[in-house]
Amino acid sequence: MHICLVNPPLSSEALYGEWDLSGVDSISPPLGLLILAAVVRREGHKVSVVDAYAHGLSAHETAEQVMKNEPVVVGIGSTTPSIFGAANLANIIKCQNPEIKIILGGAHISAVPNETFEMFSQFDIGVIGEGENTLLELLDLLKKEKTDFSNIDGIIFRNNGNVTKTNTRLAIADMDWLPLPAWDLLPSLFEPYRMSVVGTTSDKSTSLLTSRGCPGQCSFCDTQVFGRKFRGYSARYVIDMIDHLIKNYGIEDFLIYDDTFVVNHKRLTEICKTLIDGKYKIHWSCCSRVNFVTPEILQLMKKAGCWQIEYGIESGSPEILKRMKKSITLDQIKNALIWTKEAGIMTRGNFIFGYLGETKHTLQETMDFLMDIELDYFQQTFLTPYPGSEVYKTANSYGKANLEWEKMNNMSINFVPKGLTEKELVAFSKIAFRKFYLRPKVIISHIKNLRSPGIIKHYIKAFLVFLKTLSR
Repeated sequence: MHICLVNPPLSSEALYGEWDLSGVDSISPPLGLLILAAVVRREGHKVSVVDAYAHGLSAHETAEQVMKNEPVVVGIGSTTPSIFGAANLANIIKCQNPEIKIILGGAHISAVPNETFEMFSQFDIGVIGEGENTLLELLDLLKKEKTDFSNIDGIIFRNNGNVTKTNTRLAIADMDWLPLPAWDLLPSLFEPYRMSVVGTTSDKSTSLLTSRGCPGQCSFCDTQVFGRKFRGYSARYVIDMIDHLIKNYGIEDFLIYDDTFVVNHKRLTEICKTLIDGKYKIHWSCCSRVNFVTPEILQLMKKAGCWQIEYGIESGSPEILKRMKKSITLDQIKNALIWTKEAGIMTRGNFIFGYLGETKHTLQETMDFLMDIELDYFQQTFLTPYPGSEVYKTANSYGKANLEWEKMNNMSINFVPKGLTEKELVAFSKIAFRKFYLRPKVIISHIKNLRSPGIIKHYIKAFLVFLKTLSR
């Protein structure tokens, strides 16, 4: 069977609200779709990939690209910000050929399957959770022209006007069963893709996923797709992916997108030692929780090419951290940042302003903490109560929440805590960015990093992001 996998249209407004980050935002290859593509291709199916978001295609332009491939099945992956673009695309495809089966997957349908199917009748089947085995079973039945999918775990589907949701599918235990992502199905791994200007050191960079699942209990996260149990590729598999990307695409800088790359020290140690022993000339950055790092593991990561770690700090208020269920302390944050700096690795810190129970006092605590810690890059968003998260259900008890799907993105203000106003949240945000980045020690620190034309180019882009942030 021929299946076309689609990353749906997504406007800058839907993703960033009123912010204009066009040209300086990051656009990564759709790794989830590329893994799905590799799995179904291995089983003998014909597969194509259309990345409408990356190429800036409209819904009609995307449909035209899809229909050129003459698929029998169209699979669309969607987050909450892109769900309306996905629905519009599905509607256009159905109008052109009602016989095409349209399967929806991704974070949004996994979080709110029933609500999504009630709102959008153009989707035939929804995949809840991991999609690889589910998609293979669906294609097998569709090839046999079956219409009853009730024995397939992990889906919601329509049958004669009725909506049926099946049992939960068990997660993939052996991640090495998955083939390498089908990067070859993309026209290019570089254009129009571009990695974070503050998360990479070279234009020859790309993103990498080496695990699924996050053991954290953060109340603002939706973990419906991959769950909370960490499952990683073996160290050997990770090295094979890196080797493949170096050999076939000339990649020299990797941005590892795992929720927390550092959680399994045994696997991480094996990866790092292989990179060190093999004298790999690459750089890489990753994400971690502050309570997962040690001075020893950080020193090893540095030797293996790690130059930056992104930490989910979120707040400088103990009360707010407790509400977030972060299970970390201010001392753990401070220590992790000090150890990382001592290892020679740069740090990025993510913060959320306007959380449940946030007050002027807790915001000031965060501001004071931000000025006190050893941090190289400060990143901040506002609380978005995404479907599937704990705060999605409770936000209206703590303030005024806008739960309209089309309004949800981390850049707009979708929730205002009691006792605060939207204007005050924006003011705190602007002050925080100015106070953090306009300090002499921060400016001098970044000037010292201007060692090559490539890094200078990245800093210019980063400065544009900074200016656009302040002008919002």
